[in-house]
Amino acid sequence: MLRELKEKSGLTLRGLEESAAAQGEVLARSTAADMLRRDSLPRAELLTAYVKACGVEQPEPWLSARERLATGVVAAVPETPARPAWRRPWTVPAAAVVVLALVVTAVLVWGDAPDTAAIDPTTRPKPDLLPLVSAGSWASIHAADAPDLCLTEGRDSTKRYEPAVAALRPCLDPGPRVFLQPVGAEFTTIKWEHPVDKEIGCLTVRREEPALHLLEPWNHCADDNADQVFRVEQSRPGRYRFRSAGGAACVGLRGGAVREGAEAIREPCADEPDQEFTVDFTPAER
Repeated sequence: MLRELKEKSGLTLRGLEESAAAQGEVLARSTAADMLRRDSLPRAELLTAYVKACGVEQPEPWLSARERLATGVVAAVPETPARPAWRRPWTVPAAAVVVLALVVTAVLVWGDAPDTAAIDPTTRPKPDLLPLVSAGSWASIHAADAPDLCLTEGRDSTKRYEPAVAALRPCLDPGPRVFLQPVGAEFTTIKWEHPVDKEIGCLTVRREEPALHLLEPWNHCADDNADQVFRVEQSRPGRYRFRSAGGAACVGLRGGAVREGAEAIREPCADEPDQEFTVDFTPAER
């Protein structure tokens, strides 16, 4: 959300530094850059200087959200019952409570619910998007620099997290069918069909350790879940980037290596090969 706030402000790092100084705050460019690269909570005084520099007159909702995340005191939300995957269940993990805290903050700060219109950074020119029919399409997602590798079911290579996650594996290996479902005019969910019972799970970015930023299938799909919707935009002819709804992060590969077994991970968008994919549409039945 801090990255999204910078995009909405339209300011560069230098502009943020100057804006903070004009309000009597200290916000060095290097400090702001470090804060935006990391996923840990910033200090309260740094958060205050940053959001005020971005044009937020009342930083209290941001500070309250920071306090809730730091202490773990957030409102509970009910879990959706798990549905079986082929080796591990697809579930809604406890990170949902953190998502709820961020959603509440978004409503307080920006005054809009996090639907696809609210999280769309409308100030940025719209790139060419992957053409999809309104009903959605079955597809396979290939690594652009290794077309024989597809984004499909894999495992965490660190062995810290056991359930299925999205990773590169040979396209000919058995795995879930992939369905790209449009959400509004610009966004898409990535759905996996269970190969046995045909149940559906939406690829969702995890927000907690030990699977922080990895993508796993959840049996509960929601069009207003910013961790489940992506803007599939053309990075160069025939190649696409899966950009998170907030706009500042993209789906890449852990470690930046385009290789078999590399896990998909949400990371800052960059002009790198590990964030480029090709999409082949497949027949409805096989």
